[in-house]
Amino acid sequence: MFPAASNIDSQVHNFDSEEITHKWKSLFLGSLQKVLKQVHPTLAAKEDALEYVESLILRLLAMLCARPAPHTVQDVEERVQRTFPNPIDRWAIGDAQAAIEKGRKKSPLVLPAEKAHPLLRDVLQTKIDYQVTLYIVAVLEYISADILKLAGNYVKNIRHIEVTQQDIRVAMCADKVLMDMFQQDEEGELGGVGEEPNMDTSITYDELVKDLIQEKKTFIRELNMIMKVFRDKLLQIPSLQKSRELDTVFSNISEIYEFSVSMLGSLEDTLEVTQENESPAIGICFEEMAEGAEFDVYGKYASEVLRWECTDILGEIVSQAEVGAALTSAGHGFKEAVKYYLPKLLLAPIYHVFTYFKDIEVLLSNTDSEEERESLEQAKGLLWPLQNQLERNIQNSPYATYLKRKLGEINLRHRRQSKQQTLIKMKDLQRSIDGWEGKVITQCCNEFVYEGDLMKLGATGKKLTERHVFLFDGLIVLCKSNNRRSSVTGQIGEYRFKEKFLMRMIEILDKDDTEEVKYAFEIRPRDQPSVVLMAKSLEEKNSWMAALVMLNTRSMLERTLDSILLDEEKQHPLKLPDPSVYLFAVEDSEENIIIEEKENSGTPLIRGATLPKLVERLTYHMYADPMFVRTFLTTYRSFCTPMELLDLLMLRFDITEPEFPDVCEEESQEVKNQQVSIHREILKRFRKEYSQPVQFRVLNVLRHWVDYHFYDFERDKALLDRLTSFLENVKGKSMKKWVESITKVIARRCNEERREITFSLNRSPPQPKWFIPIEKKDWELILPLGAGGTEPNPDPVRPLLMLHPIEIARQVTLLEFELYRAVKPSELVGTPWTKEGKEKRSPNLLKLISHTNNITRWFMRCIVDTDNFEERVCVMTRVVEIMVMFHELNNFSGMFEVSSALKSAAVHRLEHTKLEMKKRLPPGQLKVYEEVCELSDNHWKKYQEKLRSINPPCVPFFGMYLTNILLIEEGNPDFLPKSGEGLINFSKRRKVAEITGEIQQYQNQPYCLEVENSIRHFLNTLQPFDTENETEISNYLYKRSREIEPKHCKKPPSKERKWPPNFTKSPGIKIRNKDMVLNPIPTPRWPTSFTDDTPGSKVGDDESSISGVGSSVSERGTPKGLTPTSPITPGPLPTAQQKQDLQQEQQMEQSGPNFSVFAQVVIGTQNAGSSSISLPPPQPPQPPTQAPPPPLPPRPKRKPSVGDTSPKVKQAPDAPELPPRDVSPPPIPPRTGFTLPRTSHFHHPHPHPSAHSHPHSHHPHHHPAPPPFLVAPPPPPPQHYLPQDSPLHRRNNSVDLTSPTPLSRRHTNGPHSVLPGNVGGDGAGGGGGDANDHPPTPPPRLSYRQTFTFTYDQHHS
Repeated sequence: MFPAASNIDSQVHNFDSEEITHKWKSLFLGSLQKVLKQVHPTLAAKEDALEYVESLILRLLAMLCARPAPHTVQDVEERVQRTFPNPIDRWAIGDAQAAIEKGRKKSPLVLPAEKAHPLLRDVLQTKIDYQVTLYIVAVLEYISADILKLAGNYVKNIRHIEVTQQDIRVAMCADKVLMDMFQQDEEGELGGVGEEPNMDTSITYDELVKDLIQEKKTFIRELNMIMKVFRDKLLQIPSLQKSRELDTVFSNISEIYEFSVSMLGSLEDTLEVTQENESPAIGICFEEMAEGAEFDVYGKYASEVLRWECTDILGEIVSQAEVGAALTSAGHGFKEAVKYYLPKLLLAPIYHVFTYFKDIEVLLSNTDSEEERESLEQAKGLLWPLQNQLERNIQNSPYATYLKRKLGEINLRHRRQSKQQTLIKMKDLQRSIDGWEGKVITQCCNEFVYEGDLMKLGATGKKLTERHVFLFDGLIVLCKSNNRRSSVTGQIGEYRFKEKFLMRMIEILDKDDTEEVKYAFEIRPRDQPSVVLMAKSLEEKNSWMAALVMLNTRSMLERTLDSILLDEEKQHPLKLPDPSVYLFAVEDSEENIIIEEKENSGTPLIRGATLPKLVERLTYHMYADPMFVRTFLTTYRSFCTPMELLDLLMLRFDITEPEFPDVCEEESQEVKNQQVSIHREILKRFRKEYSQPVQFRVLNVLRHWVDYHFYDFERDKALLDRLTSFLENVKGKSMKKWVESITKVIARRCNEERREITFSLNRSPPQPKWFIPIEKKDWELILPLGAGGTEPNPDPVRPLLMLHPIEIARQVTLLEFELYRAVKPSELVGTPWTKEGKEKRSPNLLKLISHTNNITRWFMRCIVDTDNFEERVCVMTRVVEIMVMFHELNNFSGMFEVSSALKSAAVHRLEHTKLEMKKRLPPGQLKVYEEVCELSDNHWKKYQEKLRSINPPCVPFFGMYLTNILLIEEGNPDFLPKSGEGLINFSKRRKVAEITGEIQQYQNQPYCLEVENSIRHFLNTLQPFDTENETEISNYLYKRSREIEPKHCKKPPSKERKWPPNFTKSPGIKIRNKDMVLNPIPTPRWPTSFTDDTPGSKVGDDESSISGVGSSVSERGTPKGLTPTSPITPGPLPTAQQKQDLQQEQQMEQSGPNFSVFAQVVIGTQNAGSSSISLPPPQPPQPPTQAPPPPLPPRPKRKPSVGDTSPKVKQAPDAPELPPRDVSPPPIPPRTGFTLPRTSHFHHPHPHPSAHSHPHSHHPHHHPAPPPFLVAPPPPPPQHYLPQDSPLHRRNNSVDLTSPTPLSRRHTNGPHSVLPGNVGGDGAGGGGGDANDHPPTPPPRLSYRQTFTFTYDQHHS
């Protein structure tokens, strides 16, 4: 068992010397990566891990090549037998002999024997036969595979995907054979994990399910250990072959194995079909198994195994001479394993079934799905009788104490915390031992196994001393109880350290009972005196022996099981159908599939393949690849039709079973039975490992297809009928469950209506905003003839000026988001929007392109169709305000529509208009304008950074996606060149799928905005031009541009005004502060009773809701409470109650209400009777039952009042509240402070005549005239004053009342502008000469027509 390495150490070659290391270093690294892929295909390894394995096998090579140098294969074999522990020596020799038999050309070895041969010759300094080198390399490869397999199992158990050097050290520390082979030092050089454990107790439902699946795999391996290592070995003993005693011992363990495999398959299938962002519904797995009474196999097993008479049968079997001899010859320690370890292992199914009960409780406490909860509750109720039966069986069994302890461990442990709790417990145990010597326990142990009191027999065999023994997987520690618990130096440990032994350095020997010594066993170290320990009872001795023998023989038993499973695979290979019969059984070759080689990738990436090979990999039997399924179903229409794909999937599902040759009649009956058994096992493996996985994955692909790409079936009824017919003919109980799930999805998709956006409790969109009231006659002048209009050529400028820019941006954003989310991946793959039949293949994309073109052309025409310079500046400013609102709403499509219009040749040349527009823009809006204009620079780099930085909802710019898809489609061939015929270039499709995936990720988060039907109708029918001819449109726009601003003009021509001043005055917008978070927690609104829904009377929303995000600071940092309110559009004369409500609305705006179209909860205007959370108003709170006071009557002088924020007049802190006033008199005109913050500059009840004599008062940044229903102003000069029927307008003039600067110079809207005729600049215009000149080429920029129109114009399709 132990290597005789001590006499070799002085004669080995030093592979650590600089000369030898230089030659051998990194020789095996690449090959070790391949070895890892053989034993664990889904794992990767870090370079330090492979370097460590290489160092280990070089140490082993040094032992095998120790002096005298081996000259023959027999010399190497003898050394392996001397230096390798049993039974690993036999397996290594077997692999090496197989490699020699296959020869040099057919050698299956991965390690480079040819490179190692000359290096070995240099090290040994003698000739060496290549067969010897081949033999040595085969041994090294076996050991390296054994190390990597052991480490890989450990990595999988801790749910990692990459092997590190520390993982290898920890895994080897728990393996007695490897630790013994590499002669680690006494303290454990390969020690376990020593860092502080992470006690993060958070765990998701998905992690619970994955842990449960991993636990079931571990249990199935334990069942294999019972059946294939112990039972099958006992059945090979002649005296036991016809005995029924083994049937009693092992009971129905095979049925439990079949149940466990079935349960594991059901859980894995459920996890595989679970879509992203969903939790796996595994409750149905428990429910189905419980309803079928399949858990009852555990009840039968417990009833038989836990009987009293059954406990002695196995001991009687082992005591038989023939059986004992056979077990001893099977391997060192195997007899002790059967006698002590097997009885405890046979109890594993009994306490494992309780893990199912615990799992159901844990899943119930973590699931959020009502359907899942119902299934789990149903399963729990069905399993309750079985749980009661098992508890009674345990109570009455001879193993009651042991099983109760194991059940206690199940109840206390948590899968993700079990390792952490073990490390903590080991550290606590070490702290309880006074006088501990050596390294900490966690550096050489990974698991605490057992503890208890034993008696130590003295050297004379008479003296007995009590010892408290701790058993770890790497150490056994003997302590003495410490009677003193404290000393002058402080608290001392509970135990006093006496001695310890490394588990890998000892042998466990059973001692027969005598009159003097009973229940004893011996611990025999290699280089220390033996220790005899005595238990107090036979049961206690059996428990200690079971734990000790398990640790001593676990490595050997695990390798024996691996060897048996490998032999079964070789004896019963996976036989595939005949390729001539089954299309998808053709072997992989360069003619039908090319795989991309990628390091550390879990599943291989397909570069190119034939269509049958792609379908085969889509439903591969060895592993599932959800990403490949998504990519394939997104892009397959570029190389096959939906009907062709369905036919291939149906062929793939209909699997032909392999055929076997007939058994020769001349053979004996025994040979016939053996061949029939082999064929049966091969067929069983074929169904389990090939047929069932393939059929399940075909159904999974179909489910994904109908769930995410149902439009294929909506467009082709024959396709849907064929799918339905196929599903009806699927047979098999296991498949019917998945067929039903597909049928439910089809029924749901066929019957579902267009789902409207609904908002959760307390969530409502902000009310639409209005500027100029639009009546029916106005809509008749705006809409085209076929859509309710009366004018053959409706004026495009009227809706731009009458509608509020905030609401235009909202409604355009809503419409564009609906168009954006309607685009399907099938409309993009293969650029169908540029090909024949594009109206049928890309209808939604063409709608989006047409809408975007129309919006851009509308903005361009509004600007160039405005003759008057002042009005044109106002129109362009209004367009920029809409752009700013698009920016607030994250509508990148709208931003590019405006920037494309402003950068078009016809608008770009209007230098005077643009210069004046920029002067009038507030700094915040100007900054947004410049930022948006730069988004398209440097190949959309800034746009992509901006898109990644925001939170949905948003409307991305589709033109970039179309351009990128077009470049990929045109720059890569559909089929791989220089390869087999018909190899589809799938890497090209994968790149396109990445783009469509990015498009789809922004299609799921809707805006919390309300559709205004009249504006939506206008946008849907918008047609700025009667023609779609791009040349005619461009010529018209450029001609108009030349007319309104001729080339080289010092100032634009003077034209008459067309629109009233109230149309051209900006209603004002307020943009979000740049430091503000996109998704704030919304502030509840105060209730209001102003619920009139007619246009012009909707004042229920506040200025901060323009984009759905409130602002706490104005454009230039004005405090929120000092910012003037947003403009409103009044209807008829307000009543006293309405004015009272309006005053309350003003107070609400000052207190900072906060709406968000981005937040999860958005609270809009509420009815008076609804409940809401009130915020403290600026003034002292009124009693709950007291109504707000009405507006104060006009006074000749501004008086101090509650809430006054002027620095010149301070409100006394003890001032009394204003009493309520009588509201019965007729309406009283509000003060000028109703519109602007009150200052000493505005103290007259009526405006002074001089206030209206300023020649620039029509500019939007000047103070507005009072509304006509408040005062009767003197007759104004033409074009500079509001008409008598003009509604009230408020400007977005943020005024800083704390500044000493005069009010006229404290506007945030910019400095005073000059009259249209006084615009400075020489040669500001640019362009051609006479009227026949063609439009000049604008500066380099991203034109809208470059991104969209090229996909839409006739000459491009």
